[in-house]
Amino acid sequence: MSKPLVGIVLGSRADFNIMRRGLESLRVMGVPYIFEMASSHRTPERLLKFAQGAQEMGLEVLICAAGGSAQIAGMIASVTILPVIAVPIDSTPLRGEDALLSMVQQPPGTPVATVGINNGENAALLATQILSIKFPNYRTVLTHNRQQVALKVESAHKDLMAEYPDLVDPKKTAPYYLKPAAIDDDTDSGDEAEEPKENKAPAESENETHDELNPIRPGASLEFRGGKATPRSLISTPLPQEPERTSNGDGVPKPDSGDAFALPALSDITPLPSIFGSLTESITPAPVMRPGIQTPTPTPVSRRSTSAEQEEENLLAQLERVLKETKVFTLEHNEADEDVLSHAMMVLLEGGVVAFPTDTVYGLAADATNAAAVRNLYEVKGQEAQRKSLSVLVHNADMLNLLVKEVPAAVENVMDKLWPGALTILFYKQPAVLADVSDVPSIAIRIPRDPVALKILEMVNRPLVVINAAYQDAPAATEAHAVLDRFDGKIDCILDAGPCTGAQTSTVLSVLAEPFEILREGAVTAEDIQSILGDKLKKKG
Repeated sequence: MSKPLVGIVLGSRADFNIMRRGLESLRVMGVPYIFEMASSHRTPERLLKFAQGAQEMGLEVLICAAGGSAQIAGMIASVTILPVIAVPIDSTPLRGEDALLSMVQQPPGTPVATVGINNGENAALLATQILSIKFPNYRTVLTHNRQQVALKVESAHKDLMAEYPDLVDPKKTAPYYLKPAAIDDDTDSGDEAEEPKENKAPAESENETHDELNPIRPGASLEFRGGKATPRSLISTPLPQEPERTSNGDGVPKPDSGDAFALPALSDITPLPSIFGSLTESITPAPVMRPGIQTPTPTPVSRRSTSAEQEEENLLAQLERVLKETKVFTLEHNEADEDVLSHAMMVLLEGGVVAFPTDTVYGLAADATNAAAVRNLYEVKGQEAQRKSLSVLVHNADMLNLLVKEVPAAVENVMDKLWPGALTILFYKQPAVLADVSDVPSIAIRIPRDPVALKILEMVNRPLVVINAAYQDAPAATEAHAVLDRFDGKIDCILDAGPCTGAQTSTVLSVLAEPFEILREGAVTAEDIQSILGDKLKKKG
């Protein structure tokens, strides 16, 4: 086994999940590594012991990945001369910005190189570049890596050119469609003889001749039709004509035969072909106003036929309906499920609403740290949604500790025995945390048992606000098709993991004061809780 060269320090198990791509990058590049899990708050002695012994173990670079325990990067950098790379992790309601600031703003004498939030891949690449100074074999690896990146960029560029030819092709976005300007005989005094054609240098192409004689003002106006940008008019007007010192006596400047700003005759303008059906309108550039010259009547605007307009409106309406449709993904417990879960994760992170099973019934979930997402969930649920009916799902105790003030000792036994499961516990929350979910001092939290819900929570790595998928007086939804019947077009996607175990909702236990009280009995019975809490639980009636 190769001797480890990179040491990775993780603040928690959740940080490990975020760093997986970075670890995979090190493995692909052949960089041996080890990792240590330690916290600057809970196990500072373990952290310092690892940092102080890193050089003796032969490590060359240290990577510190942490969210709530972001101080580990500074602590390690203060006790070792090894390069330290910090990876801020998005594990708090501040979305990693607190970790980023903590890692960047180090005191003098503790240099730390910090990458972007959750960017373990960049940390792995930077570590490999540092190693390449001492170990030349990694230079070949880095060169190959850059070649692969260049190939991906080139492939993306070709795809973009193919998908949007009218927006990325300079021949279609720049106004190169004017013919070379002709001299207006009416404004020529006739004093200057035309230069013989044989003395003129022939242009290599028509476009080059045009560029020399007619510089065109760039930038044609675009309009979006059918989801794509199409030119309304790519015939731009030339740059303004410079006034000459000589004139014909009527105040009209006399152009020179070699004037690069000479105006073309209107008859010389070649209209563009249609790109999207037919152009909305065919516009003829207005002639320049000159003293003593009457302005010609504008050319009538040609309109598309009513049938073409109706057809386009129908296509746009159909596209809008498709975009609003709720996507249903069936989970088959195979490799394809990872792609489905990744899609659901991105929907949640972008402020969408996703339905998935939550132990007993299907629930509608949104990012609890995103105010817009919470409002969106209220709108989906309708007027019946009340803040007291909302609960927050987390995937581990570390996330719970970021949200609540205190966990009573007796309640820890309840959590150990009944979590994960269908038990929602009402705690006092931290000040100013998740104010859009709960504007009162308390907050309802649960760790679900359902594997789909747990996986989504782990991937999103932030609390999700969840409300049951019942609609008005209808019973709670235990299958995906019931959710689709009620919320089709109102939510983004549904993860169909089969029918839930039952229609009972979770039990709600308040631990705001002793004796603790069951506010709602559901899937977890009062006897189950009574057997753990004893006389600390308020008796019924």
